[in-house]
Order: sequence, then C-alpha cells, then structure tokens
Amino acid sequence: MADLLIHGKWVCTEKDGKQVLLEDGYVGVRGDSVAYVGKDLPQGYESAERIDRKYGLVIPGLVDIHYHSDSPATKGFCEDCGTVDLYGSILYEYLTAIYAATTVEEWRAIANLTFMEMISGGITTCVEFNSYFPEEMVELLGACGLRGYVAPETNSLDGYPYTPDGKRVIIEHKTGKDMFKKLERNVALIEKYDGAFDDRVRMTLGPTEPPACRPDLLREVRKLSATYHVPITMHAAETKIEREYIRREYGMDSIELLAENGLVGPDVILAHTVFASTREKKIMAETGTNVAHCPSVFVVKGEYMKSLQGYTDMGINVGIGTDTFPQDMIREMRVATSMSKVCDYDFRSAKADLVFKCATQNGAKALGRTDIGRITVGAKADIAIVDMNGFNTIPVRDPIKVLISCATAHNVTDTIVNGRILMKDRELLSMSREKVSEEAWTAARTIWSRVPNLNELSPISIPIL
Repeated sequence: MADLLIHGKWVCTEKDGKQVLLEDGYVGVRGDSVAYVGKDLPQGYESAERIDRKYGLVIPGLVDIHYHSDSPATKGFCEDCGTVDLYGSILYEYLTAIYAATTVEEWRAIANLTFMEMISGGITTCVEFNSYFPEEMVELLGACGLRGYVAPETNSLDGYPYTPDGKRVIIEHKTGKDMFKKLERNVALIEKYDGAFDDRVRMTLGPTEPPACRPDLLREVRKLSATYHVPITMHAAETKIEREYIRREYGMDSIELLAENGLVGPDVILAHTVFASTREKKIMAETGTNVAHCPSVFVVKGEYMKSLQGYTDMGINVGIGTDTFPQDMIREMRVATSMSKVCDYDFRSAKADLVFKCATQNGAKALGRTDIGRITVGAKADIAIVDMNGFNTIPVRDPIKVLISCATAHNVTDTIVNGRILMKDRELLSMSREKVSEEAWTAARTIWSRVPNLNELSPISIPIL
C-alpha cells in the first residue's frame, strides 16, 4: 500500500486526550496507520500520493455504532405511518411486511447501497445489528472496504413478533435447547469471521432486545463474552411496547432485567434507551454501559432520548448511530444537538464539540478501541475530508460548529479506511455508483411488488398519475 499525504485547511487531532484543530495541517499515512500529524510539511513523503484540499476539514472517519443495512428498502414506506393502537410502531406490521418480501438477492443490492452511502458520507466504521444474512454481510464489507462489525440475529424467538389485529403483539419463544440455536450460530460465526479481511471485519454477540431473549439466553451471552472478548450489542428501552411487556413478564424495566442477568458493562452497547428510567440510567452510568443514540428515527415518531446532555453529564458514554435511512452521520449529529436542546430548553445543551466527540471518540470507546475515531500517530488511517467551501458552509469561523449546523454528507469529498482510499474527490473507487444504484432500484421494486397491502399500509402522499 502506497504512502499517502493529506493536507487540509483544518486537521482534527488530539492534544492531551482532547480534540483540537490544526490550521493548515498535514497527515502522513504509511500502510494502514497514521504516521505523522502536524503543521509542517513532513519529510519522506516526496513520492506519496497526495490529497490537497484548500478548504478541507480533515476529521476522523465517523463511527456509526448502530445501523441496519436493509433500511433503504423502507424509504417512502414508513414515513407518516405506524400501527395506531401500538403507539405508532412500525415494527409489527410494516417491517415484517418488508422482511417477508426480501430475499438475500434483494438484500445484497440494498446493503450495497447502504455501504456506498456510508462511504460517500465519511463513515468509516459501522456496526450492523440483528443481521439476517451475516455471512453475506462479511463478504460485502470485505469487498467495499469499510471497517465493520456484524451482529447476527440472536434471540430465543419462535418466529418474529407480530400483531394479529393491530391491537396486541404476540411474542413466542422457543424452549429447552432450541432456545440457544441462534446463539450457537452467533458463536460459530464469531469463530469463523472475527478478524476477517485484515481485521477490518469483526463480529459481536448480538442479542436482539429484552422481549426477544429469555433470561437464560442473556446469562449464556455473558458467559460466552468471557471466552470471545467481542462487544455485545442490543436494543433496549426502545419502545413503549417493550416497556409494558418487560414489566408484565418480569416486574421490572428492561435495563434492570439486563443488569440482573449480566448484560451491562463497558463491553455492552445498548441502542436507543429512549424510554430508560432514571434508575436505568444510573445502572448504565455505574456499570460503564454504552449507548447508541439514533435520534432521527425517533424524532419522526414524535419521540426522543431525554437528553443527550443529561446522559453524558451522568457519565454515560454515548455514541451515535444512523439506524435508518439516510446513513448520514452529519445529519444525526445535527438532530442530536437540536433535540437535546429542545428537551432541556437550553441552547447550551449538547454543544457541537460534545456531539462531534460522540460521533468519533465515543463511538470508538463503545467498541473498546483507541485506534479509531481519532487522527493521531499510530491510529488506524480511517479519515474523512469535508469540503467547507460549499454554498451551505462558507464562510467558516468555527469548522466543527459549521460542520454540524450546516454541512451534509454531500460535503464529504474523500474517505479513507485502513489507509485505502475508498472515495477521492467524490469519486467512489471501491464501488460502482452506477451499478450499485441500478441494482438497488431493481431490488426495491421487487420487494415492494411482493407486499400485497403495500398501498393500504402506506398510502401515497400525493397521487401519482
């Protein structure tokens, strides 16, 4: 792999463990790692490939700690929709309809669209959750060049939770040895794929969510974590339906149930926690449990985490995830800061520096890593460059504030993972934009054609003649 020298108007690095910006800075890359960061032109890079961005903001690659690769298939289907008598949830009628209509062939096309969007938006590390096609996921991540974590679907469910009448949810569980079949598959996949593609692709233990996992399964996950030393990723305190179910079944709240069965700690990432009680937040803070905050998907349902500032003030490590479409971490940072301000009625809530840290350093910490989410000597060369000379960004006094308040994923010009340039000057090098886009169009049309009550579930907003 050839050496690489990057020059930008601003370079985000660290001093004494805190993020700082170097004006007119350089980053030197050798192999898969950062070898130089400074304001002076380094020696020894005379023959290196160069990327010069006169108005470029050079930042650590964004760390998306919770997403679902198939989410683009629900664009134009889930917006303004939901099951009214189930708090507006899309989980038990809408997503089940899409999943039932999707084969691995369509999933591949949609997942590649997700990965292309991530690369185009400066995401360099992504944590897939509840993957129905984990082996294919490993293959696609390997091919596109992203750094990825894969959480295979793991639970004790017998089928998928569903609603027979739009008023109640049926959750059925396997019993005996059958309860652990998906967990056994999870372990087999860890043994086979963890560290694949030069350690760019890693696996996690991935219990789906508290209602989907009996306590015996949760305890077994914790036992296995001592053997495999991989992150544990899980939804928790995600919906009102979950809260009611767990209280009814176990007489406590979700994160209390997880704590009782060992599923909290620095190696655990709990996605969402929108409905976490004060007691549950204290448990997360006391145990060092991480949170994946995915604000956009909840805001469109009229809900939000209360509040990002409040979580971090308690000492909870919060990273950011996209969860749904679009896979745009810059957008998620903007929504995260806005909704924290709304929740707290305070313009000082979740300032730009905090939200940016959540999307970089905190995401890395949630994964137990110090070699990503930062641009420092010895760190992995996972880097994104944002053009701050767009109409939406100029003029720039404070690059991080402008990034979060004004920029979009479309301002990203270059994305580098493990020292490999995946996008240069907005040209994708590891994927074919035309091929991926056309295959995604075809796959989505196929999926939608298989949903018999598509227009009944999701009426067209304005008639198409």
